[in-house]
Amino acid sequence: MASTWNKFYRGYVEEPSLVEVGDGIYAYLHHDGSWGLNNSGFVHSGHELAVIDTALTEDRTRLFREAMTRRSGVEKPQVLINTHHHSDHTFGNSVFDDACIVAHRLCRDAVVKQGLKPTDQDPIVPWGSLKVRPPQLLFDEKLELYVGDHRAELIFVGPAHTSNDIVVWLPEERVLFAGDVLFHDATPITHGGSTAGSVRALNTMKALDPRVIVPGHGTVCGPEVLDQWLGYFSFVTDTAAKTLDAGLSVLDAARQQDLGEYAEWQHPERFVLNLHRAYEELKNGPEAAFVDEAAAFDDMLRLNPSSYGHRIIKDREAYVDPCSSIERGDAPVRAPEA
Repeated sequence: MASTWNKFYRGYVEEPSLVEVGDGIYAYLHHDGSWGLNNSGFVHSGHELAVIDTALTEDRTRLFREAMTRRSGVEKPQVLINTHHHSDHTFGNSVFDDACIVAHRLCRDAVVKQGLKPTDQDPIVPWGSLKVRPPQLLFDEKLELYVGDHRAELIFVGPAHTSNDIVVWLPEERVLFAGDVLFHDATPITHGGSTAGSVRALNTMKALDPRVIVPGHGTVCGPEVLDQWLGYFSFVTDTAAKTLDAGLSVLDAARQQDLGEYAEWQHPERFVLNLHRAYEELKNGPEAAFVDEAAAFDDMLRLNPSSYGHRIIKDREAYVDPCSSIERGDAPVRAPEA
């Protein structure tokens, strides 16, 4: 796990790769998909170009834009889609200052509130010259977008990973950009979203019957990964129900639980983050307020002292999700049923 420190701060495990997942549809993968090493993508047809997510730093995003321009032959994309507000998917927005940014309504609020706070907590990261550029074109449930002959459906599936998750679905090609609602061979993160909502989102994606999926982190995969994640969330909720009834704390429950096959996934210690969320939902309902993120990360650090949490444990305020006070109120926003 110690290598994660170097990967996050100093560069890549290997060079990013550009993968064609359909005619004119590409995934841009940051390996190995660990913290901050996200995936982006683009769709192009003729002189029309739409971008799906950016990257954590200015340099990473510029490299992505250069690769996209070389492959597509289009210098200026018309549209940039943000699948959710997290910095590894939105901090490069200002590199695309000539594109209209599209996202869910809650994403704009979260991007604005987030600002550039992560740059203060991680001064060692070569962030570059970043500027906050929030989404401009907002929607609530679904938006249809054409890129030349490509038809894309932007579908709200949150709360899942966050309050404001959307997926990008190209029905004719059966290609799905899942954002961070799905990782490949890595443990989910739902403490800032919803475990119940994640199950709903996965079932929504499964009903689309995708041929290929571009996850938010990890390699391009097939629809079988959806069932793997559904199994994981059943495991989390079953564990939470059993250990909550037994009066165990989240940390004690996580320490006692054998993760089985899920121990082989990247960052298995994230189990404690998901367990925090599952506990909260069992006690207060699926639309319960967010968990105490500082406490959840403290527990993750105690479970695995070499985990990512050691970067930010010295400043408990630094890693509170900025959208935690935005998305839930008297009438919580949730995705429609599949």
